[in-house]
Amino acid sequence: MDEAGRGPLAGPVVVAAVLLPDGDLPELSRADDSKKLSARERERLFPLIRAKALAVSVAWAHPAAIDRDNILRATLGAMKRAVSRVRQDALVLVDGNRAIPGLGRPQVPLVDADAKSLSVACASIVAKVVRDRWMESMDRRYPSYGFSRHKGYGTAFHLERLRALGPSPIHRRSFAPVARARP
Repeated sequence: MDEAGRGPLAGPVVVAAVLLPDGDLPELSRADDSKKLSARERERLFPLIRAKALAVSVAWAHPAAIDRDNILRATLGAMKRAVSRVRQDALVLVDGNRAIPGLGRPQVPLVDADAKSLSVACASIVAKVVRDRWMESMDRRYPSYGFSRHKGYGTAFHLERLRALGPSPIHRRSFAPVARARP
């Protein structure tokens, strides 16, 4: 499993769990950490991952949950929800250095797992594509913020829009740059 969107100032954290079959999957040979791939390559791989996977599960930690619980707890909760929908006898590889508390099944936290495991790389891609698509839909709802350009990350343009407009309903109010941004 992997997540996308822990660092942005707006939008959810999206967690994906992907269970792949044993054996060679040459059509997924280009799968890698989503941050190393172009948006075009992620979009190309996304339907292939869904077609080849035995299971794909996605869970969200929305801004309200992030503000209420903090980013870590909200992310861990989404991880628990995502993996609960995948076969219970599958070993859970978690990208990072922290196990999911109370998971109740075998898991291995692994730093840079998206570079070491095809399943985790595929989860990284699924999480990023789902989150980016959602942020693009929010750009249509809140066009003044330019969410399709920066996906909620704290770019200079986004910070300027935040100062000019104040937070939108999808901003994480517990994050310092958002808390300070009042028009």
